[in-house]
Amino acid sequence: MIPLFFVQAHAEVTITLPDSAEPLLLNGKDITSHQLISQNGPQQLVFNARASYREFGQQKRFVSETLIVTFSGDNNHYRVAIPKINSPKSAEKFNDAPQISLTDTQGKNVAYKMDKLLKDGIQIGRDYSEEIKAYNMGQGVAAIAINQAVQVAPTSTSNSASSSASSGAASPAAASTALAAQHTTAPQGAQPAGQATSQPSTQPVTQTGTPRRDQINVGQMLDFWYEQADEATREAFKKRIGLIEQAQRDGH
Repeated sequence: MIPLFFVQAHAEVTITLPDSAEPLLLNGKDITSHQLISQNGPQQLVFNARASYREFGQQKRFVSETLIVTFSGDNNHYRVAIPKINSPKSAEKFNDAPQISLTDTQGKNVAYKMDKLLKDGIQIGRDYSEEIKAYNMGQGVAAIAINQAVQVAPTSTSNSASSSASSGAASPAAASTALAAQHTTAPQGAQPAGQATSQPSTQPVTQTGTPRRDQINVGQMLDFWYEQADEATREAFKKRIGLIEQAQRDGH
């Protein structure tokens, strides 16, 4: 408990992500830690849900669509919880209609808005900081104006790397699929207090039509093999994708 009190004495908002989440961004800044510090005001988290389970005797890995969660934080500690994903059915259900739990220090449910950060084509080597900039310039359900500073909470179990702003060439604009205007969350494993009504997003959409199932399967296969590759192979693949995207931008 000592590290938590220390953090709250020196920060306005602290956030804990579960081990089943892959942290990507907080308020537009790249993050790798599950323990975070931010200023009071709107908070915008970007992360993936990850899980593994056995199917027909084989170990399966699940990575969700990239999620955006926005809420208002004020002098409190907030904890994100993701429901247990232990089967293909629960994985598909979460991807189709993701639900999380967001609570404060007193265990009270905190209202939040959620959306998906989508991108056409291969999902490897994404520039999430550029994608969220494009998203926030639109009218997505979870869009906010970002100006908060972000830190990594100094806990004994968190990663030691501090968050830093991402730089580099702009990537294609992210496509927004609105999930809900606002959620009232319930503790992990419990039924949500109320079903949120779906609200279409006015964020410009770069997709045309619904992706074919065979193309979705191709993307899942690419993601699977990328997860199995070592770091050297991953870097080589990212460079190759970067060359292809550069050639497309140059009109070749």
